[in-house]
Amino acid sequence: MSRPKNTITKKDGYSMGKSVSNEESVLSHIIGMVKTQAKAYYIIWKYAPELLPNPNVKTFEDLTSQYKTFTKGMTAHVCENWLMEENVQTAVKWLLQREHQKKMIELYNIYYDKAKSDTNAFKAFIDFSNQFFADDKKNGILEIVQGLNDKDFEDDTGD
Repeated sequence: MSRPKNTITKKDGYSMGKSVSNEESVLSHIIGMVKTQAKAYYIIWKYAPELLPNPNVKTFEDLTSQYKTFTKGMTAHVCENWLMEENVQTAVKWLLQREHQKKMIELYNIYYDKAKSDTNAFKAFIDFSNQFFADDKKNGILEIVQGLNDKDFEDDTGD
């Protein structure tokens, strides 16, 4: 016999505490890549402003006044020059890849909805799905191949 939920949490059966997500936030990930908060906030403001903690930041002046990590010497020109740094470019590319993946998921859902009632849309959905999940299939095959040893290829028939 299992215990009633209220004896586990001392409340109404719902767990309490911090989030169980292991996913690092986009901001934290970018800070880890570029090593400064100012560069991270600038990248997010420039390429994915909807991810900023404050959605009312529209201009560069808003950005620098909202986030105190920006100093007086960090002008728009200086910040724009950061885009030439290798670590900043790597962070921008990572962010754009995440944005692209999000858009691909949205497209997948659109194709799925249309495929329910239209045979041409169904064919497009199948084609899109095959391409969308192709990397997952490739990664699965790579994992199998990388797990093989040279001994797995040896002929043990004695010929």
